[in-house]
Amino acid sequence: MAYRAFFALPDSMATADGRPTNAIFGLASMLVKLISDYRPRQIAVAWDAGMSGREVVYPEYKAQRPPKPDLLRQQWPHLLEMVEAFGYTNVKVDGYEADDVIATLTRKASAVNIPVVVVTGDRDAYQLVTDSVQVMSTSRGVTETKIYDREAVRERYGVYPELVTDLMGLRGDTSDNIPGVPGIGEKTAAQLLDQFGSLEEILANVDQVSGKKRKENLTEFAEDARISKQLATMDFEVETGIDIDELMAQVPDREGLRAFMTEFELRAAMNRLEEALGDGEIPGVSEDAPAPTEVEVSDGGVGDLEEGPIAVELYGGWAATDGRKVVGGEADAAQFAAMVQGKPLVGHDIKAIGGQRVGLLAELEATEQGPLIAHDTLVAAYLLEPARRNYHLDELAVQAGLAPSGIDGEEGQMSLIADEQDSGSIAPEIAATVWNLAQVQRPKLEEAGLVDLLEKIEQPLIRVLAAMERIGLKLDRERVAEMAAGLEDRILELEREIHELAGREFTIGSPQQVGQVLFEELGLTRKRRGKTGFSTDARVLAQIRGEHAIVALIEEWRELTKLKNTYLEPLPAAIDPATGRVHTTFMQTAAPTGRISSIQPNLQSIPIRSEVGRPLRGCFVAEPGNLLVSLDYSQVELRVLAHVAEEEVLKGFFRAGEDVHSATAAQVFEIDPSEVDEAQRSKAKMVNFGIVYGLTGFGLADRLNIPRSEGEEFVKRYHERFPAVTAFRERVVEEATETGFVKTLLGRRRPLPELRSNQAQTRAQGVRLAMNTVVQGTAADIIKIAMIRCHDSLLEQGLSSRLVLQIHDELLFEGPAEEADAVTELARREMVGAYELDPPLEVDAGKGDSWLAAK
Repeated sequence: MAYRAFFALPDSMATADGRPTNAIFGLASMLVKLISDYRPRQIAVAWDAGMSGREVVYPEYKAQRPPKPDLLRQQWPHLLEMVEAFGYTNVKVDGYEADDVIATLTRKASAVNIPVVVVTGDRDAYQLVTDSVQVMSTSRGVTETKIYDREAVRERYGVYPELVTDLMGLRGDTSDNIPGVPGIGEKTAAQLLDQFGSLEEILANVDQVSGKKRKENLTEFAEDARISKQLATMDFEVETGIDIDELMAQVPDREGLRAFMTEFELRAAMNRLEEALGDGEIPGVSEDAPAPTEVEVSDGGVGDLEEGPIAVELYGGWAATDGRKVVGGEADAAQFAAMVQGKPLVGHDIKAIGGQRVGLLAELEATEQGPLIAHDTLVAAYLLEPARRNYHLDELAVQAGLAPSGIDGEEGQMSLIADEQDSGSIAPEIAATVWNLAQVQRPKLEEAGLVDLLEKIEQPLIRVLAAMERIGLKLDRERVAEMAAGLEDRILELEREIHELAGREFTIGSPQQVGQVLFEELGLTRKRRGKTGFSTDARVLAQIRGEHAIVALIEEWRELTKLKNTYLEPLPAAIDPATGRVHTTFMQTAAPTGRISSIQPNLQSIPIRSEVGRPLRGCFVAEPGNLLVSLDYSQVELRVLAHVAEEEVLKGFFRAGEDVHSATAAQVFEIDPSEVDEAQRSKAKMVNFGIVYGLTGFGLADRLNIPRSEGEEFVKRYHERFPAVTAFRERVVEEATETGFVKTLLGRRRPLPELRSNQAQTRAQGVRLAMNTVVQGTAADIIKIAMIRCHDSLLEQGLSSRLVLQIHDELLFEGPAEEADAVTELARREMVGAYELDPPLEVDAGKGDSWLAAK
């Protein structure tokens, strides 16, 4: 897309000081068009970082392409910067083409029922089209597009998506220097495929092909055709290091985007973006929304409003409304905070008003009383619809029957249109929209029994998350560099050893080439077949690890390269130069279960279990004179399961302080706990952790590489020994099928339409989600309560230590070394007391000068 934009627009496009902008403007225009016309929940932009080993298969692959033009090279770094400012994700995997990254992400998204549109000018992308995947093809320029579904592909090329690579094998692709078969064009290739069904069938039946020259060419260039198909076939198993849930949770950097657009003088693109409302935080009027009626905006102050909650916004100016009238003017975050101090606030994503870390909430935290949050329409919408794809204010308003700037007619609502004489700020429109939306949400929250969850957990948590984002966590750049250098040395050593064992060099990062080496050249046991050959994913390698020494080395190579590419290389760039610390953004409204996630960077996925990954935690350190204190809930989900299922045997394990996995194995195998071996404990551990996710005997067998019958027998005996767990699952599913939703112990609701599906596979997914939501969702609620209690107690006790990070069941604090013991006891008390479970909650604690040492 960047190349297309560069060549489609004149290279004379530049800023006033002469910097070229045609590629930047073109890509920005495409992103704005996507936002305006399609309202995507998220966009990932894939970048080439190699040829995925295709140049090894065919040295002439893309050999005809000229080097990147100098004017495009100057713009290239800014293109990635712009994508990030839009709030979207850049994905680049060393050694791989963007097509293969896209294919992998598409398959991951499809696996969790997320519809995908692939935007590209490459014809080979049509192989990705399915019932849930479409391709948006760009033609002339960058904004003329056409959407291709399965039938459109067939109409355009004469074949369905499954045969696109066969078509490319026959006709080739001049843009990638893929040879194909001489004399066979697109129409002939489609006719042959329609007649014979596949490339291999054509080559196997050349004698039945009409035309002497065509027969000769198919015979002489058969191997070229096979290679061409291989070159055109995308790789669906690239180790991208991207978590789809995290990708779907990204948010735009409003201030960064404005600064970028201003720097490169993209005023038109910025204006269209604001009109499109695509960043989810710049609302406006939808075409389908009723037109607002005019209301005058007063120049008065907040003191002119009635006592009680006020809706606020700070965007190109400030505005506040009490539902009766609106006031507004010019002010920065500090000045606005002084105006609204002591007022209960209503807002949409209050944590971000005025900017993350430096906005209204940050300024109010510095005041004696602190912020008072009455209603956050973003969080309220999340509680009402936890599986919703986005919570854009304009969409919520239209769905609620409101024009985004308010609509007249119902009691308690107001209408507003900004005065033409004002500064152009849309803050008044936002404030009015938020006020009206809050009035609509309130009765719905009451009806669903969600008011307590909103007011006692989710809204108090906003302050805690905002404080954690401001404080951040110190990352030792030198330790990261040392670790990266050590990993790089080991990676190179592994590559030499792997190539030596294979007897030749190949691209270790290519699953296809790994499969060829393992299964065709070394003759190892084939397991599962994928679309591009036999699978070489982590489970398959674990199953064949004992067959050849090369397997363990490939596993280690994959682990180290993922650690290097996903964490060690990107993390230093996340350090804020002003603070020397990493400031992640916590996502409160991303997971339907209620779990918190983090982005930019994602610290939730920092490795903790592997020997090579765990040292990464040692790179996160305390400031001089400080210590980090870590407290981690012990088996919280299993304790929740024992409580909600009223499983007395499981409760007994916890009360007695036993190793729950060994005790479970002893029950299932009917032996004394002292006789349990590691294999038996591993099975019990897998089932204990997997039971809430619907783990089956087949799944257990696949994960532990044991016979299916053995896995099924173990799961069967587990249910016999813990009948209350089975009864609980049946009860939850029955109630959810009847009501349409499940609830956590704290009242969080999750709709489960899957349980009423006519498809057995979809219903089975609903059963898994039902169990998972009750258990994992309750655990998520508990740690949120603990975070609030710990945050507030630290302030009440006058301690300097602060909560800096939450990772799943763990809380991390930083403060003066002399406070470490007091913080440990305070946090232990507040975490254990967050909810009264039977069996009781327990925590494990530690402290040290690094996160690793504290664990």
